[in-house]
Amino acid sequence: MTKITLRLWLIASLFSGLTLGACQGGSIVDEKTPLDTKIARLGDTVVAEVDSTSIFLSDIEHAALVKGSIQPGQFLTPKDAVFQTILDELVDQRLLALEALRRSLDQNDEARRRLAAARERILATVVVEQLLAEKVTDESVQRIFDEQKALQVKAEQVRVRQIVVETEERAAELKGLVEGGGSFSALAKEFSIDQSTGDIGGDLGYFTQDAMEGAIASVAFALEKGSVSEPFVTKAGWHILSITDRRTLPRPALKTIRPEIISFMTYEEIQKLLKSLRANSDIQLMTGKTSPIKDKNKDEP
Repeated sequence: MTKITLRLWLIASLFSGLTLGACQGGSIVDEKTPLDTKIARLGDTVVAEVDSTSIFLSDIEHAALVKGSIQPGQFLTPKDAVFQTILDELVDQRLLALEALRRSLDQNDEARRRLAAARERILATVVVEQLLAEKVTDESVQRIFDEQKALQVKAEQVRVRQIVVETEERAAELKGLVEGGGSFSALAKEFSIDQSTGDIGGDLGYFTQDAMEGAIASVAFALEKGSVSEPFVTKAGWHILSITDRRTLPRPALKTIRPEIISFMTYEEIQKLLKSLRANSDIQLMTGKTSPIKDKNKDEP
């Protein structure tokens, strides 16, 4: 790919994927104000002037955020590699937008339709952003975490090793070897026919009773730590189990599940708003039908 082709590809990707970022940067506005970038932006910094129009630092950061080049709350400086790349893209975009205005392309029907659609998307996005800024806060995330923690049942986990063989006689023989001081892990590696666990000494890891096949779970949770089960059969073969540990299922820390809580709250708040808006608005469909707003289970963030 040549340098010119790459540049054009970047411009095309910017127009197709950064509608919101481009609009907020001042390149797409309603038809009453062709291209006004002089709107006051307190605390913002002008990073470029293009034919008397301004490109701001916030435009760079917003475009980077939309592209996934930075995370929410992350800031950019001119020293960052992505900064120059996006600045080049926004300068090119501004030049093309200004050229479109010089040709009065903003006045044709197709451009006006697309500008109106872009304005509608932006307004919808802004109201959602405002809603989430009000509702999905550190305090509300902590509250959901505390509520879920209080509802969580203290589940027990066991850590188990297994040996699976073809006959009851071989299983009983191996049980005797373990009880005589043999290494369960070594015997599993040598004799177990279960390919998924044999090479790792038969280790099944930690699991709760409802997370494992019924027969194995029933036998495992009936045993004491350090004990070895009697041989029992499943469709996989004859098993003996060794219980190496028992523990209460550890509760995840807030920082671990914070993204899940935010995702749940975001979904819930948007659904609540849309449900209210649909209930209080006059919607007349000339064809087709709208899908009902579904209520998410509040006990399952």
